[in-house]
Amino acid sequence: MFVLGCYLSQVGGYFLACIPYVLFDIIRPAFANDYKIQAKTYPSKQQMIQSCKDMMVSFSTVVLPMLIFGGFFIERIGITRDGPIPKPLVMLIQIAYFFLVEDFLNYWFHRWLHLPWLYKHIHSVHHKYDSPFGLVAAYAHPAEVVILAIPTFVGPVAVGPHLYTLMIWQAFRNFEAIDIHSGYEFPYSLKTLFPAYAGTKHHDYHHYMHSGNFASIFTWCDRLYGTDTGYRTYEARRREKEE
Repeated sequence: MFVLGCYLSQVGGYFLACIPYVLFDIIRPAFANDYKIQAKTYPSKQQMIQSCKDMMVSFSTVVLPMLIFGGFFIERIGITRDGPIPKPLVMLIQIAYFFLVEDFLNYWFHRWLHLPWLYKHIHSVHHKYDSPFGLVAAYAHPAEVVILAIPTFVGPVAVGPHLYTLMIWQAFRNFEAIDIHSGYEFPYSLKTLFPAYAGTKHHDYHHYMHSGNFASIFTWCDRLYGTDTGYRTYEARRREKEE
């Protein structure tokens, strides 16, 4: 029941979070079009249907086995299902820590996936779409799904949080992934609240250029290691044209 509950929450949460962006791509309301990063580039209905099928295959053949495997070790690594639910402040601190760990490790794993052999045989699957949309946020080669699950779980394994905290963390992480692949950056986006948050425009550039901006959550690693130079030049030129 535990594995089934986690699986259903993962699948349900993923597709629910995609719904607003799917509607924007289908209906194309004027207010949303103004914040479309790659203007006039929308997924077709066939692409949306196929992406739903691809994601269900991935959830069933890759994510579900990982959940079953993880279920055998969940208590051994300190994650508990018993006792009182942690206080909100404790959960907030732990989840913030998970985001920091995820960002740093994901940066390097993602950057390594752009090495020629790994890109050709694994990561190119995720780069199928130069203009990504919400439904393909987690679309990737099975090996990549497993590889990038490591940064997601290193933080929880180190801390041993309550299962409730772990599930909220995964929900936040899924939403963040969908957000940066959505193709839209609205004025009320997370980047407005947290300037260090990379945001959709930052990651959309990565898909468009197939390089640079390797971090998926914050801008710190790309700035520190100089992998956002092309993006900053691109944005500076874009602003000059608008002035």
